[in-house]
Amino acid sequence: MTHYAHRIREHWERYAPNHMKTLAASSEELETLFSEIGAEVLGEVSSLSEDMARVMLAEMPEAREDYLTQVALLTTARKIAEEIAMTHQLAWMPDPSLDLAEARQEWEDTRPNDENLADLALQAQLSDYPIYSTSEMEELAREWAVPIEFLNQMFEAEIPYRFMMEHQDVMAEAATIRFLREVG
Repeated sequence: MTHYAHRIREHWERYAPNHMKTLAASSEELETLFSEIGAEVLGEVSSLSEDMARVMLAEMPEAREDYLTQVALLTTARKIAEEIAMTHQLAWMPDPSLDLAEARQEWEDTRPNDENLADLALQAQLSDYPIYSTSEMEELAREWAVPIEFLNQMFEAEIPYRFMMEHQDVMAEAATIRFLREVG
């Protein structure tokens, strides 16, 4: 197993022990599962770090001339790629031993606050130029499970926080959709 597989397994054993028990019938099956996950992470890290290093070297051509700068740049790209790949693997997962109400409470305790969406709207309003394209707004609406019209209205509202508070029913429904999407 790769060191990524070991880190993921340790994380699951610590934060989702009941889930570990339901994953596989034997230790060999668990070993195989985590080896596959580790290989997947290794591939993602390699791909991401190569892409980032290519962009960094293109933006800093002087780094090609200095060996130590190039090593530092490649190391940085790899560390960022590892952080991204591991974050994907260590994301919240429901514990199958929890009933739906307990799983929802666990999700509520760890999910991003709705105020983060209002913060994005406020940042966009304070910006001197458009921050989000139409496709980015559509992706944001999909991610937060709110209608695109609602999101556009929030971004145009005089006070995005007040708009959000006045539309708690939409935000509550969106939270339910996101919860079901994650546990489903």
